[in-house]
Parts: sequence; C-alpha cells; structure tokens
Amino acid sequence: MDKDQGVTVAKSAGFCPGVKGAIDKVLELETSGKKPIYTLGPLIHNKQVTDMLAAKQITSVDKPEQAADKKGVLVIRAHGITPAFRAEVMQSGMEVVDATCPLVKHAHDVISKYAAKGYHTVIVGDGGHAEVIGLLGCTQGKGVVVSGPEEAEKLPSFDKVNVVAQTTQKESVFEATAEIIKKKSAVCQISNTICFPTKQRQSETMQLAQTADLVIVVGGKHSANTARLAMLCRELAPQVLHIETEAELTPQQVLGPKHIFITAGASTPNWVIDQVADWVRQTRKKRHQSAVGLIQRTWAKAVSYSFYTAFAAMALTYVCMKLEGLHAQWAPLLFSWLFVFSLTTVNRAAENKTRPAGRLPAWVGYAAALLALAAAAFMGLRVLLLSAVFLAAGLLYPFRHFFKSKLLSLPGTKDFCTALGWGFTCAFLPAFANGMIWRKALYLAVFYAALLVFMRSVTLGFTSANKDLMIGKESFYKAFGIGITKLAVAVLLTALTAVLVTLLVITWKPALVGMLLLGNFYTIFIVIYYYSHSASRGVKEETLIDGQFFVLWLLAWFSRFI
Repeated sequence: MDKDQGVTVAKSAGFCPGVKGAIDKVLELETSGKKPIYTLGPLIHNKQVTDMLAAKQITSVDKPEQAADKKGVLVIRAHGITPAFRAEVMQSGMEVVDATCPLVKHAHDVISKYAAKGYHTVIVGDGGHAEVIGLLGCTQGKGVVVSGPEEAEKLPSFDKVNVVAQTTQKESVFEATAEIIKKKSAVCQISNTICFPTKQRQSETMQLAQTADLVIVVGGKHSANTARLAMLCRELAPQVLHIETEAELTPQQVLGPKHIFITAGASTPNWVIDQVADWVRQTRKKRHQSAVGLIQRTWAKAVSYSFYTAFAAMALTYVCMKLEGLHAQWAPLLFSWLFVFSLTTVNRAAENKTRPAGRLPAWVGYAAALLALAAAAFMGLRVLLLSAVFLAAGLLYPFRHFFKSKLLSLPGTKDFCTALGWGFTCAFLPAFANGMIWRKALYLAVFYAALLVFMRSVTLGFTSANKDLMIGKESFYKAFGIGITKLAVAVLLTALTAVLVTLLVITWKPALVGMLLLGNFYTIFIVIYYYSHSASRGVKEETLIDGQFFVLWLLAWFSRFI
C-alpha cells in the first residue's frame, strides 16, 4: 500500500498471475520473431493493453478462419474456451498456444470431473462473459448460469449439483447463492473456484474503501472483475469513479475529498494505475505549489528524456579512463554521452508504441547519433569507422526481428547488448583512440564497465516487470525468472568485488581501486534493496540505480588527492 497526498493505492491492484502469464506467452512469441500472432478474442479486457498488443501486430480474431495468414500462431486467451471450440481450434492446422489462466483451467477440470459423474452445474457469474462461456462448455449440456441469490431462487431442485464460481466472482455473492441451491438439492457439491488474487483484492478493498471519501477504480469498462470491484466499492464508500485512464478525471473530482483510495482490476497494468495515481497526486499537490515541485518535475523530465542516463555513461567513462591511466579527454567523454543518449532515446521511442508516454521522439536520437559520429571523427578515422558500426547496430536493435536471426532472439539479448554497448563506449573506445588496445588495463576497464552495466540493465528490467511494462524474453529477468536473476547478479557482484580486492592486495593503483571498492557498497545496496522489494520502475528507481555511476565518478575523482 502506497500513500501520499491523502491518496492510497491498493497493494493488490494490477495484473493477477493469470493475466501476467498470458501476456508473457504472447510477448515470448513476438520476441521470438513468430508472425503473425492472433488471439482468440481480446487477450484480456483492457483497452490499453490490447492497443499495445495491436501496435506489435498481435491482432484479435473470433475464429481460426478469420486469421488472414494460416501460417500464423493462434493464442487461446486468458479466459479460456469451451472444449468443443478447443477441438475446432486444434484442427485448424495453425500453431496453437494456450494462454488460459491456470485457475480458470482448474475450474474447467472441477466442472468436467463432476459433470462426468452426472452432476448438474450451476455457475455463479456473468452470463455471456468469455470465461463463463468456457466454463459452461464443460458441463456436458447440464449447466446453468446465475448472477446471484435472486436467480438461484428460481432454479428447480437437483438430484446432484455442483456449484462453481466465475474466478473473479464476489465471494459473498457466491456463498449466498450456494446456500440457496444447497437447501433445494439432494446432493450439493460447493466448489469455490474464486481465485486467491481476487479474494485478496476484495479483502483489501473492503478494508480500505470504507475509510475513503472517494474510491477510484481503474480498469477496462468491459472488464467483469473491474466492474464487480467498482460495485463492491459503491457499497462501502460515499463516492466511486470507474475509469480507464486519468484523462477521465477532472481536478474538481479529486481536490475535495480528504482521503482517496485507488484500486484496479486484475487486467489493469501497473503503469496505468501509476499514471492515474501520479495525476491525482500532482493535481492535489498544486494546492501547495512550491519551488520543490518545479525541481521534481524538471528532474523527472531529465530522467525520462534520457539526459540523466547519458551523464551516467559519461561518469562511467571517466572512471574507466582513470583505470586505463588516461587523463580526462573531452572527445571520449562527449562521445559516450551522445552514444548512450542516442541509443536510449531511439529504443525508448520504439517502446513508446507499447508503453506509457513521456519520451523524446526517435529523430532526436538519430540527430544525437550524427553528433556522436562528429565527436568520433575528432579521434581519428579508425575510431569513426568502429563507432559507426556500433552505433548502427544499436540503432537497428528495435528492428531486430526483421533480420530473422536466432542470435538476436536469444534470451536476455537486451541486457547483454546494453552491457556490450556501454563497455565499448565507456571503456574500449578511449583506450582505442589513444593506441592502448594491448594494455591489460583496457580489458580490466571493459570487464568492470560491462559487469556494472549488465547488473544495472537487469535490475531496471526487474523494476520494469514490476510495473507490468510490455517486455519479453529480451530481458534477462523475464527470460530466466527471479531466482536465476538473483543468483546471476550475486555471482557477478562477487566476481567484481573479488577482482577489486585482488588489485588492492597487489597494490595496483591502490588509491583508485580502494575508492572503487568503497563505491561497490553502493552497488551492493542497490542489489539488496531492489531484489528484496517489489518496487516498480519510476524516476526514483532510475535515479538510484544509475546513481552508482556518479558515486563512482566522485570517488575516482577524489582518489587523485590520496
């Protein structure tokens, strides 16, 4: 639970595991280069997410025959489908990937088990909803859907009946409905198939909504679980607004209430929730406008527009030049700034089609790339040619799937390529420009920079995933999971520390190495903090994670006086 400016955001708000799993499967297909991709109906009921998927050329069809390219991939959406429709899909001749939520699959299995024993099935849910249609298809023709106790009263008696719930049903409604059916049936099996995330979300909502003056429920207007959450809030709070984005809010609505509670449905990504919460807080903060607020907004722009990241690269270049025994030179420092600014801007602009706004347009990045080449030219023709190769590779990365290369589809490519790019510009290029490519100090600097940047990139990927941004297996964390990610980062950090300690023991540049070893504690703090918290990527996260390079720069500069 996050609270500021009288605004509380539900801890349970955002994607449930089933939705996360469905999106991950589709993104894995997209990043592997498989095209085209079709989902059988909207993957989830959230317009922002489906628009993002459409930008990635992942389109929705109702039936296999509607797919324009029969060589494409059909994805069964999170809500699941009926057994009969599944059989039809499997016979379509297309590759099929099942993204049904495991908890919905469990409900299918429960219904099928008792239907095979001759039980009638009563589903407590929304008739016509995609999930309920799939559940009804498992009843062997002996199923009925009721919305609640009132409709249950009208049902006939059953010899044997199994009562199940749509996985996002309100628990009190399900229990009341099941009790009515139980009283009028000879044998009644009550199968509470409401998923745990839904129960957790409803529990937190009931606790916090009754203390709020205004509840804002964020999520798709066609999302049943979001609509049900809004209905629950209306029973507890004096005022409830169900919105999809912050554009639907007005300052008048959020300035008056003393306490505002923000929650969201299971199909709402965290970045949409964050945008709503940020807008509400900023609007309320304007009542107490100050120079501090202006500084905060300016800093947020510097981070989101990649200026801060570019200066972090420049700081790391200074550290690497010190390791290599070079004096600070303007051309390599300027090149590293422009190189990282260019590639970060272009890649973020490409991501902007499937992520929140707040990035510079791609042409700014391309202009910076030309300036980077101009800076490289000052260092010689060989430097210019090599720089052009690395810049071209970085600028083409967002379009890697057009090359149909298995190498570019390997897991973690984004983090490895980022480490390679920074290692080149921050460590290799300064030494190369000064004719020092055979010195051991160069390879030490490249090793040092690449490890630091790889850990930085992986950690940012971890915080991005927590924000439900649309990333696939090009991110190391999404490819290998939290366990292997933690182990890999721990091993790399241990290796980096061991190298610095060894250099200190053999008294190689002891003042500089001692300062860098001290700076390592900041990196250790970042690793421990972010891998033990579920923080989502934002201005604070990027500031702290890239802040390690500024700490190292200050320490490296200070070492000259020791």
